[in-house]
Amino acid sequence: MPLFIAATAIFRRMLDLVLLVLILVVLAALVVARVIPAVTGAPTFVVGGGSMEPTIHLGSVIVDAPVKPADIAVGDVVTVKVGPTQAIFTHRVTRLVNRDGALWIETQGDANPTPDPSIIPVTTVLGRVSVVVPGLGYVVTLLATLSGVAFLVSLGMLTLLGAWLLEILEEDQRIARARRPRAVTAMAAEPTTETAGAA
Repeated sequence: MPLFIAATAIFRRMLDLVLLVLILVVLAALVVARVIPAVTGAPTFVVGGGSMEPTIHLGSVIVDAPVKPADIAVGDVVTVKVGPTQAIFTHRVTRLVNRDGALWIETQGDANPTPDPSIIPVTTVLGRVSVVVPGLGYVVTLLATLSGVAFLVSLGMLTLLGAWLLEILEEDQRIARARRPRAVTAMAAEPTTETAGAA
């Protein structure tokens, strides 16, 4: 029985830890995705591809710092918005090009064998990557949808319920264990009646 109580306590503490980590991760995602852009004006993005591996992993959140066109240098990792569809991607600057008095850049993903197909004007740069938080993008993506929020809330509630049930079970086992020795002691303390035999 003591082993069962100890195992129950360990599982309950594990669930408590899971719940705490879940809360901290969700709070971190909210801070990175909502608070930082609102306070500093620095945009944040979720990395949806592996073109910058191993520097920036798929599912990372990146925070871009504003950068002046004149301050962009070869080697900078920048986020750009280009094309008719206004596609956003983050790549490394590999070359600076002066064209008709304007500055253009050539970019390339660290995991790509060749540079991107065309050079782009420096005015397409949204910012220079200043912070990378691996894995947090998955949580940010979940929080962006109603079904994702419902999933995270459900996961938190199930974890909380599991910890609560284990705590009740642990307490019941403690009570049952505490009652058992008292009952045995009470039985042992009862006086016995003896009948005296005739001489």
